[in-house]
Amino acid sequence: MKLCHLADSHLGAGDNHPRRAPSGLTVRQEDIIRSFVEAVDRIIEIKPDVCIHAGDLFHAVRPTNRIMAIAVEQFHRLASRHGIPTVIIAGNHDAPKQPHIGAALEVFERIDNLYVAARGEMIRFTLADTAFFALPHCLTTQSLKEQLALCRPDPEAAHNVLIMHGVAAGMPEFSMADLGEQELPVEVMNRFDYTALGHFHNYCQVADRAWYAGSTERLSQSEREIAKGFLMVGLDPLEVKFEEVSTRAMVDLETIDAAGKRGDQLAEIIKGRMQDVDSSDKIVRIKVEGVSPETLKTLPADTLAELKQKAYALDIRFEKEKDETAETLDRPAIGQLDKSFVQFLETVDLADFDRDRLIREALKYLTTPE
Repeated sequence: MKLCHLADSHLGAGDNHPRRAPSGLTVRQEDIIRSFVEAVDRIIEIKPDVCIHAGDLFHAVRPTNRIMAIAVEQFHRLASRHGIPTVIIAGNHDAPKQPHIGAALEVFERIDNLYVAARGEMIRFTLADTAFFALPHCLTTQSLKEQLALCRPDPEAAHNVLIMHGVAAGMPEFSMADLGEQELPVEVMNRFDYTALGHFHNYCQVADRAWYAGSTERLSQSEREIAKGFLMVGLDPLEVKFEEVSTRAMVDLETIDAAGKRGDQLAEIIKGRMQDVDSSDKIVRIKVEGVSPETLKTLPADTLAELKQKAYALDIRFEKEKDETAETLDRPAIGQLDKSFVQFLETVDLADFDRDRLIREALKYLTTPE
């Protein structure tokens, strides 16, 4: 039995990217779709006995019609047109918080040769001589516990495969800090010939016969050095091989110390760093420390706007200079409020606003004593 195992495609993510493609999607959304389609193409070439998607196909519970159409087309190619039996479960991003709403994945039940578990209950599928126990994201911890009790290998099956989405219990490093993420007991995984996991975005092994496939594209800067793709799995004997797909490069530039620099000087330093990495096709992040209110006042907005226009994606994070006097006089500190505000801006659509000016004015307000 030969399997392909992928997960965490997060189709629809990247919708807050400022640039749009002719399709109407953002260029970052198209990146994420492109990597997923490449994975499907490669799986079709490999032609495994079964393909598994271990959850979070979509980035949101309610994907747009365009994203739904792309996903349906790819799974129709994989399962129906090319005859590869495919099992897919709902992850926490796919699963609605209220059971009466239903998951978008339920639409896929109409596709021939595609087996879907999306209603918060474990479903067993028998394909060839192998039993697949597909456990989607559950709405409550109690429900998960009840469904896990049903995951018992079949001694009559040639192989038993478990499919789950969540955090390997006792291993906080595999948490994605998502609301509703659930812990999955390793002792349950150890009962099966193979456990296909989703949720953690980096490929890795968590037990003797349990692996995360990782995401098919980089979804945060913390993943910038991690290869993305899917797993090829042989069950007899157990062999697991990582297959890499093409992804957008992410780069963290060396931190800049803004202490004693005017805004125009700082802008030229940032410009030089950007030229050194050829940012036109990369997602670039740069942190600037020791920023004073005076520096922010003299930052040339047109230079920063030009850099952002030329870069594929540029994230400049300004951190204020430490106020030693304030600490000595025991004045109330703002703490992480300014940093949190800048991070908050990363989560909202600012397409109609001058983001850099908004950050400058906000930091000026947050760093000025009352």
